[in-house]
Amino acid sequence: MAKLNIPWSNVNSERDIIKALMWNRWILRILGIWPLVYSNTTKIEKILATISFALCWSALSFLLISMIIVTLSKHSATSDKIKVLGPLCYVFVVTLKYFFLILHHKSIQQCIRILSSDWRTIQQENHRKIMIKNAAKSHVLSKFSIIFMYCGGLWFHVMMPFLSHTINKQNVTIKPMPFAGFNNIFNFHLMPVYVFVLCAQWFSSIILFNVTTAVCCLAAMFVSHACGQIEIVMDRVESFRKDTQSNHMKQCMAIIVKHHVQSLR
Repeated sequence: MAKLNIPWSNVNSERDIIKALMWNRWILRILGIWPLVYSNTTKIEKILATISFALCWSALSFLLISMIIVTLSKHSATSDKIKVLGPLCYVFVVTLKYFFLILHHKSIQQCIRILSSDWRTIQQENHRKIMIKNAAKSHVLSKFSIIFMYCGGLWFHVMMPFLSHTINKQNVTIKPMPFAGFNNIFNFHLMPVYVFVLCAQWFSSIILFNVTTAVCCLAAMFVSHACGQIEIVMDRVESFRKDTQSNHMKQCMAIIVKHHVQSLR
């Protein structure tokens, strides 16, 4: 195969890796998971990640514990318990996602290491173009996930409480919370308490969005990268078929088989 005889290496591999990991890097940094899945991080990043990690767990725990109290409390009305049940299940599932992201951080780290290695070991320029094309697809999917989650979520959690009808209780007008039932735990007649709970729910909602988005972005990145590797294998097979008179047929076949096995893994 003539193409294999052309000496070429990806001198832009590190920049390509950074671009491929771009959206996942930012989202996982917010969740404090990035240093767990990417070893090449600074001490400052690790310190900031530890702070983010603690804040994320605090936010999720605030929602979970509060809604569990509302659900189990004898002083809560049945209607409040029913309203809390759906959001409670959602928060619980997202918390499990966050827990499993941390639990399987070594597997994610290994996948990122393989992805980085693939970018560094590209042997042909057209193969780099294939990988860039598939990386662009993963960016589109990541952007769609981020826009979908934040537009829908922020509208419900930020705008709806202000657009909804006010609630009159004991001659005091109170705006509804994104998550109902918290008035059974906190005294919303005190403005500082109301503002604190509202801001805490907003912050917790952002963490919920980020966890769901992180799962989608990771899936988009790895699937798109795998599709790119399969395309490269198909390109090698096509080149091998066109150049059957080459003196390096065995070597070419070995490269194709090896690359195919790596793509399957």
